[in-house]
Amino acid sequence: MLLTVDIGNTLIDFGLWKGDELFLVYQAATKPIRSEDEYRSVVELFLQSKHIDAKEVDDAILSSVVPPLAPIFRKIILDVFAVRPKVVGPRLKTGLAIHTDNPAEVGADLVADAVGGVARYGNGLFLADLGTANKYIYVDQNGAFAGCAIAPGLAQGAASLSRDTAALPLASLLFPRHVIGTNTNDSMNAGILYTNVYASEGFANAFEAEAGTSLRRILTGGNAIYVKDLLPSFTYDPNLLLFGLKEMAKRNHK
Repeated sequence: MLLTVDIGNTLIDFGLWKGDELFLVYQAATKPIRSEDEYRSVVELFLQSKHIDAKEVDDAILSSVVPPLAPIFRKIILDVFAVRPKVVGPRLKTGLAIHTDNPAEVGADLVADAVGGVARYGNGLFLADLGTANKYIYVDQNGAFAGCAIAPGLAQGAASLSRDTAALPLASLLFPRHVIGTNTNDSMNAGILYTNVYASEGFANAFEAEAGTSLRRILTGGNAIYVKDLLPSFTYDPNLLLFGLKEMAKRNHK
C-alpha cells in the first residue's frame, strides 16, 4: 500500500492507496503545532481506528507547506512504517514542467495539484484549490504549470472579519437564501461565501482571457465543499492533491 500525506497550514490529509484506488482518507488538524510524539500518536490513532497494519504500507510520499513539519513526518513515517518517504521538492521527479520566473519557489501543494490535474483531466486546466489560502492555478495546453494567483482563504476571511471587527460574530458559513442579507448572520455568510464563488468564476474567466483559450475548470481544497454547489461549471475533486502525490510516487518508484 502507498501512504500519501499532505501537510497543509490547517489540515493534514492522509490517503492510503491500493494500486490506483484511494480506499481510505483521514484528516487531522495541523494547528496548534504539536510535538513529534503528539503527531506520532495521530498517525498511530489513524492506523488503529481504521484497523490498518503498518506492515501493509510499503511506500510513502509527503508534501508540506509547513517547513518544520516535513522532517518530523519523515522520521515518524520511517519509524512507524519502516519506509523512507519521498518528499515533494526540487530533487523529486514530478514529470511536470514549470514555466514561472523561479520554478524552485512553486509550493509542493501547487505541484501536486497540477500533477493530479493533468493525470486525471489532461492539459488546459484552471484549478481552484480553496484551502487556508485560495490557489488559482493555470496548467497550459502543453501540460505545464504556467502560473497562479494566491488569495486569502474562505476560513481566513471569516475569522478575520470576526476577529478584527468590534460588533461582528463568527459566521456560520451556511449559504443564505439571498445574496442581499437582511440580518447580520446572513449578510456575513453572503459576503464570505459568495466572495469565493465569484472569485473562482472571475479568475477562471480572466485566466481563459489571458491564455486565449477555454480551460477545464476543477475545484478542490478543504473549503471547496462550502461553495461547490454554486459552481456548476467546475468539476469537484476533493482528493486531487492526494492523487497528484500518488502519481509522483509512481514516477519515482524504484
